[in-house]
Amino acid sequence: MRAIVDIALVVSASSSAKAAAPSSSSIPFRKAAPKVALKTRDDPSRGIPISPIGVGTISWGDPARGFGTTFREKDATDAFHRARSSGINFFDTAEVYGYKGQKYEQSAEEILGRLLPARGVDDDDVVVGSKVFTIPWTNALLGGGIRLGKESLVKAGKESVKRMGGRRMDLWSIHFPFPSFSQDALMSALEESLDLGLTRAVGVSNYNVEQLEQAFDILEKRGIPLAANQIEYSVVNRKAEKDGLIQSCLDRDVKVVAYSPLKALKTTEIAEKYVIMNKLCEFIGQVNSGGKSKVSVMLNYCMAKGTIPIPGVKRVEHIADIENAMGWTLDEESLLTIDEKMDYLDKL
Repeated sequence: MRAIVDIALVVSASSSAKAAAPSSSSIPFRKAAPKVALKTRDDPSRGIPISPIGVGTISWGDPARGFGTTFREKDATDAFHRARSSGINFFDTAEVYGYKGQKYEQSAEEILGRLLPARGVDDDDVVVGSKVFTIPWTNALLGGGIRLGKESLVKAGKESVKRMGGRRMDLWSIHFPFPSFSQDALMSALEESLDLGLTRAVGVSNYNVEQLEQAFDILEKRGIPLAANQIEYSVVNRKAEKDGLIQSCLDRDVKVVAYSPLKALKTTEIAEKYVIMNKLCEFIGQVNSGGKSKVSVMLNYCMAKGTIPIPGVKRVEHIADIENAMGWTLDEESLLTIDEKMDYLDKL
């Protein structure tokens, strides 16, 4: 599975590099809204209100990420309920998260599905986004035949709904644009998912500027808003800002969902800039932001740049830093300090 994911990321990174248009401008600083909204076809003016920060479930059900050893389903359950009580209503998952646990009904989608409240009509108390893998041989892991054509993706969407207890998704996204599928085929799969009532809104993930614009234009001609683009973004990885991708999304009212927003905390990557940024964010949190943790500073930074961070959560104590990242905004001086320091470190 990790080989499949690696191939996908290499393809995505390669296409992003070709299409990126370098820009020296930074994203304007902004105060994070208490709620943002994912655009929908059925109700484009209101959309689906979501919290300005969400919960990532990439570790749920995955033994390689500690599930079953450092945390269990009860830990994820407690974190889920703490998040909801704190006003966090956006939960991100994918069909491949914790896929090895499917034989035991312990994949991320299945764990999340057991926590979702039943609903006869749509409500916004809990908003769930999932993603579909586009590599043709994905089903060798998940079951089923080779994935070719939009129908195979739509079938995968139906399976995601089933794993989450039959409750339709709020956001369903293409996990990444694999070359075996044309953009038209991918967008057609999203359109059919709406027609079948599998999801309320549709999005993409790991799309570069060119791919985003293609997807947006195809859907717009069909009267379908592109709700979100999920990309990597953090204080130590601002590529999406530098190459104009975030601004391209914001210009089209496509919400930017930021995964790996806490990449600077990764102890396996002992890069000098990681160490420096940890110390800088800790200092800013204590001196400039009223005693906030470095984690809260890193998350607030992402929100101030117009993104919706989705830090991975395993236990209830992880929710505390998310709570402390909301309800305030880093001052412009702190944001500029982080940007200028990273610009310097990136040149080393």
